[in-house]
Amino acid sequence: MSSSSENRNAILRLYDEALNQGNYEQVIDELVADGAVMHHAPYHDQTGPEVLKSTWRALHDAFSDLHFEVEELLVENDFIAVRGTTSGTHTGTFAGTGPTGQRVSERAHVFYRLRDAKVTEIWPMVDRAGLLQQLHA
Repeated sequence: MSSSSENRNAILRLYDEALNQGNYEQVIDELVADGAVMHHAPYHDQTGPEVLKSTWRALHDAFSDLHFEVEELLVENDFIAVRGTTSGTHTGTFAGTGPTGQRVSERAHVFYRLRDAKVTEIWPMVDRAGLLQQLHA
């Protein structure tokens, strides 16, 4: 069993190295368990690191200078809650909308369960409606 600090460091590394620095292929393979479950539409409990990779790949393809700011992180043993904001410039197609060049942001609350400092479950809740509204403004 990993410690709370190991789990915390794993999640911070996931955001910093994988999402913010764009090294998601390698870092997700290291930090997300093979059977990890994504509890979120459109994935409907699909499993494995590829689910998160495809999500973050789509974000990187659509938004240049993509950045997630961790605003709050709470750890309770193997459970972590993260509140933050993703921001970037819309330079690629996203959700059927071509590049607008607009700087946009999306609020997120994400819950993780970890075992041995690897993510086993993810419950993301994001303000996708707010993001889409910014793209169509």
